[in-house]
Amino acid sequence: MVKMKYYDMKGTSNVSQTYSELSGDAKENALRSFIGFYVSQYKAGSLEILSSKVSNEVMSSINEILNQNSFMGHGELVNESLRLCKPYYEAILNKLTDTKFDDDGEPVVAWSDAWEDQEEQLPTED
Repeated sequence: MVKMKYYDMKGTSNVSQTYSELSGDAKENALRSFIGFYVSQYKAGSLEILSSKVSNEVMSSINEILNQNSFMGHGELVNESLRLCKPYYEAILNKLTDTKFDDDGEPVVAWSDAWEDQEEQLPTED
């Protein structure tokens, strides 16, 4: 039986990076993935977890664009939102330092799974 040992070496593949540590293409992939998830959460009225982590001003700016273009389908809305709100989404991703990505910019834990785990930790009203 062969035992494998993991060594963390600088300059090697890192499967657990924050958004700011990603390459350009990986950042673009992470950004598109996050925007798709954000739009879905916006339409479901389920942004309370995110609002506890980032500026209300940033989210309000994004939500205003989403509201003004709510007649669009999901894909169109993602593209329009990316075009008009890219710096806001980047600011959010830079704040989410607990969210890790692989080298391709895919979240290590799927957005929906991560949010579900955090929703379970929210206090409930009696």
